[in-house]
Amino acid sequence: MQKSTLIAFLVVLVAIASVSLSPPANASESDLSADDTSQTRTETGPLDGLTFIGALGPDGKPKDIKDSFVFENGTFVSKECELKCEYPARPYFVRQNGTKTEFISETQCPYKDAKIVWRGTVEGDTIKGKSTWVVKRWYWTVENTFEFEGKLVKQPASTISSN
Repeated sequence: MQKSTLIAFLVVLVAIASVSLSPPANASESDLSADDTSQTRTETGPLDGLTFIGALGPDGKPKDIKDSFVFENGTFVSKECELKCEYPARPYFVRQNGTKTEFISETQCPYKDAKIVWRGTVEGDTIKGKSTWVVKRWYWTVENTFEFEGKLVKQPASTISSN
């Protein structure tokens, strides 16, 4: 009896794994290559050309990790996360909320099941927000939230010349 229960469990486990690893039925070829960071992006976004210098730290604690936050070619990247953990620049999405531009971006670690979701706002020369870092293992999941903020140090030439 135990052997048949184990086999049934393994069949269900394999079925679940194959469904979760399969791309959605409506995914286009460009969607499937979204994790391929070797491609050069040429898209632009409304925050492109902006670079902020600041810091991040665990939610509710001092922000003592120096970082720079860069928007270019339609992507967002935390230079500290890119340097320390190889998290690549990934597309960002925005919406206007009054004078604030809200953004979200999700980046995946290239060598383990870990991701960071960045949610923030840009208002004037300031960036603020939170990032959620999730690492999944077959036996546990770790989720940590970090706060980040910074000041604008670089903006697009078109914005500079219009002042």
